[in-house]
Amino acid sequence: MRKNLTKEKLKRGEPAIGTWMGLSDSLSAEVLANMGFDWLTIDMEHNPIDFGDLLHILQAISSTNTTPFVRVPWNDPQAIKRVLDCTAYGIVVPNVKNGEEAKRAVGACRYPPVGYRGVGGARHRIYGGPDYMEKANDEISVHLMIEDVEAVKRADEIMSVPGVDAIFIGPNDLAYSMGVPGGYDNKHPDHMAACKHVLTTGKRLGVPVGIHCSGPEEINRRIEEGYLWMPMISDIRFLQAAVQDALKKIKLPVKK
Repeated sequence: MRKNLTKEKLKRGEPAIGTWMGLSDSLSAEVLANMGFDWLTIDMEHNPIDFGDLLHILQAISSTNTTPFVRVPWNDPQAIKRVLDCTAYGIVVPNVKNGEEAKRAVGACRYPPVGYRGVGGARHRIYGGPDYMEKANDEISVHLMIEDVEAVKRADEIMSVPGVDAIFIGPNDLAYSMGVPGGYDNKHPDHMAACKHVLTTGKRLGVPVGIHCSGPEEINRRIEEGYLWMPMISDIRFLQAAVQDALKKIKLPVKK
């Protein structure tokens, strides 16, 4: 079976850097997959990406060594099953609040007897290899999002569930659940304390922790702090920033 290179990096304690994808376009996915990211996450939770779009995006990524992740709309076993059968190699599950929800997510990503993922589909044998079903339980990454103050309180419980490969902090939803201002690289002391608690718990239990980052400067600092799985903004924000920067540099003639 094709190796999950991102999962291997995290097991070695090495940072893995990627970005978020909200554009439902296979060409933009192909471009990003050839830029040197360790992984890309296709965001089906907040963007108009359906399963037809997803298949084309995954096919575009598959010509590279970039690991394809998908954030599913919710902790829904049917959605997780279909995304995995399209051959995502990692699943990001939003808003997991306790150990039971963590078990449900992990179980949906694993074939029996470890979990309850249904057996079927065809593409995983093309992308993953003929022994996909025998080895998928070891290769597929399960990343759970902590983005609620209640989940922070239960971080130990969530990370103690066998099969959780990483925890990902959603800084904006976490901020709103705490009643503090949102934004990347949040400096509110309560928000910083919550993130530190999650990170410390992950280090103690041997579970890699990541957080959504505003850019390379924050990523460098987060790596020093011990975070390991960091998305740098998103494809849409990269596009917006590049266009805004270019337009600012155009010197139009002054009208007389």
